[in-house]
Amino acid sequence: MSTTLGLISDTHLPDRCRALPEAVFDALAGVDLILHAGDVGELSVLDELSRIAPVIAVHGNDELAGAPDVLPGRQVIALAGRRILLNHGHHPDRAEEMADRQVDDWHPKLARWAGLARAAGASIFVYGHTHIGWAIEHDGVWLVNPGAIAGGNHMLRQARQTVARMTLNGGQPPDITYLDLADLDRPIAPAVDPEAGFLAAFARVAESIVSPALEAERGWLMEHVFWPAPDPVRDALRRLMYRCLDGDLAQIDLPDLAAELLAAPDVPAEVKNRVRARWSAA
Repeated sequence: MSTTLGLISDTHLPDRCRALPEAVFDALAGVDLILHAGDVGELSVLDELSRIAPVIAVHGNDELAGAPDVLPGRQVIALAGRRILLNHGHHPDRAEEMADRQVDDWHPKLARWAGLARAAGASIFVYGHTHIGWAIEHDGVWLVNPGAIAGGNHMLRQARQTVARMTLNGGQPPDITYLDLADLDRPIAPAVDPEAGFLAAFARVAESIVSPALEAERGWLMEHVFWPAPDPVRDALRRLMYRCLDGDLAQIDLPDLAAELLAAPDVPAEVKNRVRARWSAA
């Protein structure tokens, strides 16, 4: 029995991507089943994907309201004599997740994902979260990430949007093909060097859309502006992010963000005063 699955993750609609790129439908045409590995965004994304094939999905760690209430955190799928564990790949505990983000070494990450699969009796682990598309066999488990459609946050652009097609054929290793949405005619073979570290791999698929001056202020911005008013700051960054994605803005600079924050009616006056005092020169 041969079965072909379409793999997709980190769509983040419409928070970081207005709509599914049309290339997704061409890339996954003809698959028997679609697995979405989390950070879906609006659930209507799954309805759209179901135009291609039935969809099984899990929630991620950065969802819009609603998805975590109706989507499970993990799913076990049995197909073509293989068992697959579908999971976003993040740590459910936020403290553990934040600590893991400080670790550049791939090996503990790979070991944890393989362990999750083995605990479910699965030989394939399909995950998302890292935005890095690749497949590797680790400790007897195939770890498969299709990559991402949207950026990891509102200060990043997903430089390489990818999905994957995975064919299962009896006891054979999975046959995995990666497709870059910018050039569907030439399948790619993502190569990640585990010895080079996570950040080196991430730099190949994501790029910053903020200026060096704003990047230097990230720590202060998070502590003194974002956490006191996360929703209006996120909204301001989203508006600027879309201007970059649309080509209207080359990058987000300090004056751009300051102007958005000061003009937003829902940003608290105390936060606006901090912005004026800190960024008055800009």
